[in-house]
Parts: sequence; C-alpha cells; structure tokens
Amino acid sequence: MSETKTYTLSEIQQVLANLENGISEPQNERMSRAKIPIPEEYGGGWATGSTLEEAVRKLIERVGSQIKPATDAPTFRECWKKWIMIKEGQERSPCTISNYKRLAKDRLLPFFGDIPVDQITPDDIQLYFNSIMHLSKSYSIQSKAVLRGIFDRAERMGYVVKNLMQYEYVRSQKEKEKVVLQDEDLLTVISELDNLEGNDYLYVCFLCFTALRRGEILGLKWEDLDFEGEKIYVRRNVVYPDGVNDYIVKAPKDGSYGVVRLHSELAKRIERFQSKGFILYMDDDPTKPISRSSFSKMWGRIKRRVDLKGATSHCFRASYASMMNAHCDHIDPKVLQGALRHKTPDLALKVYAKKNVRKLEKAEKEYDDWIRSQLEQTS
Repeated sequence: MSETKTYTLSEIQQVLANLENGISEPQNERMSRAKIPIPEEYGGGWATGSTLEEAVRKLIERVGSQIKPATDAPTFRECWKKWIMIKEGQERSPCTISNYKRLAKDRLLPFFGDIPVDQITPDDIQLYFNSIMHLSKSYSIQSKAVLRGIFDRAERMGYVVKNLMQYEYVRSQKEKEKVVLQDEDLLTVISELDNLEGNDYLYVCFLCFTALRRGEILGLKWEDLDFEGEKIYVRRNVVYPDGVNDYIVKAPKDGSYGVVRLHSELAKRIERFQSKGFILYMDDDPTKPISRSSFSKMWGRIKRRVDLKGATSHCFRASYASMMNAHCDHIDPKVLQGALRHKTPDLALKVYAKKNVRKLEKAEKEYDDWIRSQLEQTS
C-alpha cells in the first residue's frame, strides 16, 4: 500500500476549501475506508471515514480546533484479541468461538482493524452495519453481540468513556427463508431411500423420521436406541469447528439431552444394520464418528441420488415440526417445544412451525360453527 500523506493544518484548510468547491482527491482504491494520519503535534492517530471528504471533516474537527486527543487506548484489533482469548477461557462452544473468529476475520477486523478503540464513533459503527446490510439479520445480530462484548470490556478497562453499543443502529432485517418440505416432498424423499446405502441411507432415515439435529444424529450409538421401548436417547452432539476436519463430541445443544420416540417406520428400516458403537462411522472403526470431510462427501452423494427439494439437514427438523403441527390434532406450543427440545416454545412457533393453510381453514370453520351455534341458542 502506498504511503499515506500527513496533512498540515494549512493544507487541511485548503483541502476543505477545495471540497466545498466540489474538488476532492481520489480515494485509494485498495483501501476500504479513507484514512488520514493526524500529525503527531496534534496527538497522532487517524481520522477515518467512508469517503475522503468525511475523513477530512473529522480531521478538521480535531486538528482545526487544535484539540489534542491524548490517548493510550489500544486498537480495535488488540481489544478483539484480548476479548476472544477471554471467551475461549470460558469454555464456550468450539463452534461459537469459530463463528466469532470467522466474523472478525471476514468483516470486523478489515473494517475497524488498527483504529484506536476510543476513536471509533457511532457513525463508524452505523457505516459498518450499512456494509453488511445485504447479509442476513442473524449476521447483524452476531455482529452486534461481538461489538457489544468488545466495547463492554473497553468501557470497564477505561479505554472508552461510553459503550457505543448502547445506541440503536439500523441493521439488516433480511430473514433467511428456511426450506420446509411439503407432504409430497417428504414422501418423495422416503420413496428414494433405496437409492442410498450404508451411512447415506441411515442418515437420511433419521432426517425423515425424527427432529434430531445433524450433530445429534452423528453422535448416536446403537446402544442409544431402545427398539422394544421405541425410544432414542439423545446423549451426544458431534460438531466440526470451522477449519477443522476432525470432530468434537460434546453434550447436546443447550443441554437438550433427552428421549425422543423411535418411530416404527424408522425402526423397521434400520434394525437390520444393528451393531455396536456409532451408527455413522468411518474407516471401519465404529468407535469414531465421521469427520467433516467424510460428512461433506456423504452429503454430496445423497444430493446426487435423492431429490431433497433444496433442503439441508436442518430443514428436515423444521419440516418435522410443521408436519406435526399440520396433521396432529390439539398441538399446542408446549408439545412442539418438547418435540424439538427447546428451552421455550417461542422458537418452535416462530421458526419451525410454519403456518398450515388447511389447518387454519379447519380451525376457522370450527370457530364459525361454534359461534353460530351459540347465537342460535340465544335467539
């Protein structure tokens, strides 16, 4: 990167005059943000902005008024490194830590990077959220959580006077549309199960007939299945931290250890495979679950041999809840919560149990019949 020029006070005033006349210096195309070094006699550091004009105006505010911003505050990058180190020491989920690191590498550090943490402004943070507005709402929510954690610590350490995440910022509201299989879609997948064999066959069987998460299926052992009692004991969750091929066996997500029903159709289809150790394993060693690369290859084979209608592993979980809601009478939020093993019923209703038109029409007709009968009795 070419050396960035340091502006003197007179030069800054001239640049500002030129800007007001519609003349501006070109922004370095290799930089995602305009950065102008503040002369050391005025405290050093950087004036930053999404455009050169904004950076110069910030420079004028600091240098033009001859305010010397004395600070020993660390950079955002240094604050991030300390924060993530603390989180890793709190035994957070490897996948959660992996997601934080990927977010920082892809977005946060390129954007805020070497800016001293006390020189980041609310405008800078809003500009960051603007830059990810095309991404999903969940990405903005995760960004907010990480930024809040970093600025919480910066405030406690005295690096900043005020936590900037106390303000409200306009963020992405884009919801990821979850694919939910319809009745005929699921039946089509089940009809094509014979196109699969071994691990591929077993995995899709569990997707079709249970609401287990991917990691919970990969963590199942044959001794977790009670064929006589028609029960599946959920005891393990296999996860693959980002960038790691090997697996980690941990407790089920959110402590959702529990028992789910072993459906008769599922039992009938998998009973002939009964053995010992992990149900899905690799390299002829049933004491080990499959690795990330083995799973990716398996999923690729499955998609080539079975029309999944665009569904991912997690989509089958949403489909299970939606079909239960559609075809079972007297389903209430607590029932769905139990089927999905959530802490509260809110997520089951909001995300997994999609509106079913036929069930809605039936309910409306039943209500219409009831109110009409009540009116007839009073007339």
